[in-house]
Amino acid sequence: MPDPITISIEPYQEGTATASSLAGDLIGLPAVRERISGPRPAVADFRLLEKDAGADAPFRAVVHDPDAYRSVEVTGRLGDLAGAAVRSVRFQPLPGREEFDRAVEAVRAHAEFGPQLAADGALAYRPMPPLADVTHADGTVDRVVTVGLRTPGSDVKHRIVGVRTKDGTVIPAPEGVSAPSALDCVTIPPADNCPDPSGGPRAVRVRVRRGTTELWNLVVNRPRTSSGVNGSGAELRFVDYKGERVLYQAHAPILNVRYTNDRCGPFRDWANEEVCFDATGSDPVGPGYRLCTSAPRTILDTHSDQGNFRGVAFFHDGSALRIVSELAAGWYRYVTEWRLADDGTILPRFGFSAVTNPCTCLAHTHHVYWRLDLDVGGSTANRVDEFNDATGWTPVRLETQRTRNPASHRQWRVVAPATGRGYVLVPGANDGTADAYGVADLWVLRYRGTETDDGRPSDTRAHIGDFVNGESVDGQDLVVWYGAHFFHDEAGPPPPSHVVGPDLRPVVV
Repeated sequence: MPDPITISIEPYQEGTATASSLAGDLIGLPAVRERISGPRPAVADFRLLEKDAGADAPFRAVVHDPDAYRSVEVTGRLGDLAGAAVRSVRFQPLPGREEFDRAVEAVRAHAEFGPQLAADGALAYRPMPPLADVTHADGTVDRVVTVGLRTPGSDVKHRIVGVRTKDGTVIPAPEGVSAPSALDCVTIPPADNCPDPSGGPRAVRVRVRRGTTELWNLVVNRPRTSSGVNGSGAELRFVDYKGERVLYQAHAPILNVRYTNDRCGPFRDWANEEVCFDATGSDPVGPGYRLCTSAPRTILDTHSDQGNFRGVAFFHDGSALRIVSELAAGWYRYVTEWRLADDGTILPRFGFSAVTNPCTCLAHTHHVYWRLDLDVGGSTANRVDEFNDATGWTPVRLETQRTRNPASHRQWRVVAPATGRGYVLVPGANDGTADAYGVADLWVLRYRGTETDDGRPSDTRAHIGDFVNGESVDGQDLVVWYGAHFFHDEAGPPPPSHVVGPDLRPVVV
């Protein structure tokens, strides 16, 4: 009989160079206050630009003024904040629950739309896109929050209106949203009804032991504290297997969807809005991280938008630790999951669903892009090889982007040359192949702290290829991006699975 599995979860104390500890100093910089003078500025994005950063590490931050709807980017070094460079940038924070609720109240008070929302079966929901901002001739911008209206008793089942945040004015037909539609896709009503308590740590340290042997030791960030301009789902950092580093960071910073003939969208989604799913167990470190006594159940299992928990759930299924969370982006629902097997295999997984909406009946393709910063054996001197039936294994010398080729059984491996240990990346059977919008299936890049996402939140297409510039990746600190593409057409045969993702299998060469 195998030794029992034990899982420990403890708060992980971030370093002192965090957004919260620096917020006051950054906001108070004279160059920042020259551009932003409102009463409620906040640090909306913060990232260190070096691994294992010290007290003088380079950083980049965005400070946002919600009243003037202006933002600045601050770049510099932790040891010399006074010397930081400041420039104005365009930044669109997503509407939070309170802002969206205020927009709904404005719609309820509208002479035309209020009575429609009061009808039987009608509801207001978060649509795509979440914003329909208006830029005026003088350069000023009105923030406009979109609200989806479902009125099943009329010929127009769905319409999307806008609400100008500064005065609550309802805009019946904002630019950039889908036209009113008779389609009524998906029968799952939006609910998201579980508690959302404050508190709990930003990140946790998780250890998995079988008997006295420590299998996994890693840090996990819940989606709402994940990195990237749009978040990146359940995020793993400092991942060690049996005492050796295998991943410095693993997350999914880019997520988008395009419809055939652009009948809706396209949309750049986000991966930091947590919603409810079922997870039974205890919360050893407070809200947001649950150690489960049975397998978590997401919308893919229950076909419901309800649940008893939001955050990250942990469950060992007998052979692997499952790390599960459920996300929302407008009417989309996504399941972000990592499976860390007892034998060292790593399975990134992403699942796709939706609640009531006017678009997902139409053919569309979801694209998810994982960023895998592999430091195999604790070394940053790794290499990537590509396998094809005709040529065998070929070392990748320079930064590149590649597509899958199932006919040649194409796969890739990341190896530490000093030890020969590494991971083979095997594409999933349901991962598809990139079209022109999906761009590619794999990128091999030299590590750069500025490249944790593509920095294009307002452009729906992924721009990872912008980082491919001919640098050497042979024996270097490198990053692998992997894309999967899920095609869904309700008029065609059902897909074999709504879950995609590759296998990363340990190997010695």
